[in-house]
Amino acid sequence: MAALLVEMESTGANEVSVSLSDESERDLLESSESVIDFLNSTGRSKFADRAILNTINMVLFSDMLHFLYEALISLEKKKFTVALSLMRKPLKEGFILASWICADEAEFLENLKLDPAKTFDQGEISPEKKISLIEGAKGKCKGSDFIASDQIYSIIYDRKNEYGLAPLFDKATHLVTRNPHIATEQLNINFIFKNPLDNDIYENIYADLAKTLMFMNLIQIELYSRMGAVKEKYKNWLLLTSLGVYGAIFLKGRPPLLRFVNSTMKEFMNCPGCDTAFKIRKAEAPSFFIRETVTCREYGMEHHFPLGWLLSKVEWTLE
Repeated sequence: MAALLVEMESTGANEVSVSLSDESERDLLESSESVIDFLNSTGRSKFADRAILNTINMVLFSDMLHFLYEALISLEKKKFTVALSLMRKPLKEGFILASWICADEAEFLENLKLDPAKTFDQGEISPEKKISLIEGAKGKCKGSDFIASDQIYSIIYDRKNEYGLAPLFDKATHLVTRNPHIATEQLNINFIFKNPLDNDIYENIYADLAKTLMFMNLIQIELYSRMGAVKEKYKNWLLLTSLGVYGAIFLKGRPPLLRFVNSTMKEFMNCPGCDTAFKIRKAEAPSFFIRETVTCREYGMEHHFPLGWLLSKVEWTLE
């Protein structure tokens, strides 16, 4: 996710270009309060809307990833309350806005222009609306069949889900909680007496995070492809690598995408050192999809396998 964001920023993918018709328009642009005002006043509202959405797509994911990175670092240090408090903003607030943009750009823009302080306040977005937005985003994203909308909602927002993130978010953020499902117990203050040597927090949190972040990544890929900067083959490659890593780590059995790669790339899968044919195993898949490296089990040589480059040379699609 971070690599995709950096790549889009470096290539100026969020930029929108328009041509000025004459000097009078140049003067009007220079005197306008903002570029958006200029675009709207000169009949270029579609360009203005695209510029707004592109900018939000970039800065929203940038903000979320900064929080999530620090949260994961804190989690590894067993700073549970710090980690969970940092996760709360991107996953409870940023996530639903990203889902809204993905599901219905027009509705999101309308609310952004009218009254964002009210419309996007978490207390104003009903559970039914959140599930509807997640479902709408799922419908726009390839590869999202691995999880149901109500499951994502339950992980992030449902305090009654004792295996989800929502109860942990609130208990980490507040010293005492009154909700009956997460009420602070007698002679206790939330997480104050938590033994940092305990590992029970880790039992469910990484699985929940993997599902949530995988879905966020699919939304990110879809939103960035709307900027016009992501070609279909490149989009499919992003999806392949993301879903391939997720499947290798969290799904039981041999991941379908790993079978696809082993079958499609069979003619190229020979060690350059000893010419032995090989297949990518499940345990090797994360490194293969992320780093594009593989180690020959016969020769012991690690070499680069240009998966992205090879896929760019053939016609294929990810359903």
